[in-house]
Parts: sequence; structure tokens; C-alpha cells
Amino acid sequence: MTNQSVTDGRPPLKDFLADPSWQFAVVAHRGAWHGAPENSIESVELAISNGYEFVEIDVQATADGELVCLHDDTLERMTGQSGIVSQTKAAGITCLFLKEGAGGEGAPFSSSRPPLLPDLLAVTGDRIYVDVDVKHFRDLEKVAAFVKDHPSRHHINLKTVVESEADMRFVDELEQKTGVLVKPIVQVTAETLGVYLGFLQQRSTPLVEGLFDSWSSFELYAKAAQNSGTNLFLNSLDEVPSAEVTDTQSLADPDLGWGRLVEQGVRLIQTDMPNALKEYSRKRSASTLTEH
Repeated sequence: MTNQSVTDGRPPLKDFLADPSWQFAVVAHRGAWHGAPENSIESVELAISNGYEFVEIDVQATADGELVCLHDDTLERMTGQSGIVSQTKAAGITCLFLKEGAGGEGAPFSSSRPPLLPDLLAVTGDRIYVDVDVKHFRDLEKVAAFVKDHPSRHHINLKTVVESEADMRFVDELEQKTGVLVKPIVQVTAETLGVYLGFLQQRSTPLVEGLFDSWSSFELYAKAAQNSGTNLFLNSLDEVPSAEVTDTQSLADPDLGWGRLVEQGVRLIQTDMPNALKEYSRKRSASTLTEH
């Protein structure tokens, strides 16, 4: 657990990741969407006020090259309108209203509109770390070029799925060129485990996000990540479970869910239940203090 006050500025992300004093951090998936539309400015402001360490935000380019914060390739789930994000100009998207929460059929409309990335980052500053999920590899250079000159660049990381050595080289070169931290997302199975263990040995990186098909693959990779000084980021999302741990399971028994990940050295957990994970973090920290 981190003890950062929500009113204090957080240290640069790379310094935070290098600090061994905190146990694990809460990553609010698509913002605090239980109290505001996902990926909205309001969901980020709520995540900040709730004291979460990270907020994860989805980004993709519009038809006219603007960067909008939406997860789906289509507009329907969150705005009720038809259309493809990459084929629609920004003005045709930011004029729409977002549905509450995770949207979908039957969800009421809010007063929030889909934000452009510059507008969303205007509220984050150094108050929260921003995990920017670049939805399409084709947009990665554009997003990095924007972030590298942003005042909050030291509190932002990008992420993208890495499937080959060529992808990893591209990510490395982009980091070197822009100075922006790009977190690789690796999909680890029994068949790909050896390849991704090799990546850990070949390159020094402070942060990797893993998607694991089994607990055994996770254990082997987690141990290698710890040995290489790499912080491991995992999802406990019900729809995208990693290493067999889900939010629903963790709500029923946090020690058998989130706690199992922490015991294996996971330091960043992305969740759709950030309030519950934050409370677990507090209780776990208090228990550790009592033991000592």
C-alpha cells in the first residue's frame, strides 16, 4: 500500500516504480466508472479523489487525427450512436453524451462527453498516474509524440500488446526516441512462456503487463520478473482474468484472490472494483504494521 495523500503531488512514475517501500497499487480500469461514465474526465477526477494510485484510460485516433478516450472501435455502447471511431471526425464524437458507467443497452445518459486526451490529462497533473491503453498499434507513435511534450509526461505510461521481437524492438526504439515509458502487454501461455522469459532477460524494463493462461505460467514469469527488477501489472477483471484471479472471486475472499497475486510479487492490479481493492490494501497494510 502507498501512503500518498490525494492532495500531495506524486513522484515521477519511474521513481515510484523503483521504490520498494510500497506493496501494491490500485489501477482503476477505465476510471472510477461506478460513479461516472468510463473513460470520462469525471471518472478520472473521482479516481483521484478516492486516492487510487493509477487510472487506466483507453485512447485511439479519430478520422482527423485527434486522440479520443474511448475503448470500443464503435460508438454505440457508450454513446448510443452508430459509427466507427477511426472513421468519424473528433467534432462528431465530442458533441455526443456518454452513457453512465459501462454504458450499454438500457444505461441512462450522463452530462459527460467523450474527452480528447489533452483535455483529460489537463486534470491529472501529478495527482495520479495514467496508464494509457493505446487501442491500436498504428496509433502508438502519434500518442507517444503527444505525451513526450506534455507537462504530465513523467506521470504517464503507454501500453500496447507486444507479439513479436519486431514489436518489442519498435517499443524500445520509441521509448528511446521520445523518453515516454511504453509498457509491453505480453500474452503468456505454455507455448509462449519461453519467448517472454527471454524478453525479460534481453531488456531492462520497469513495468510489464501480463495476461496468463494458467497459474503455473504466471508463477514462473512472476519469479523471473522479480529477479530482473521488473514490476508486474496484472488484471483481475472478470472479463479478462489473468492467472485465474477475478474481481468476483476477490470480493468473496480477498486473500485468496488479490492476496495471492501480491504474495507472488505483483505490484500493480487493474480492477473494476477499485474501492474494494483500496480497502483491502489498507487492511493488509494495517495487518503488516501490527505484525511488526
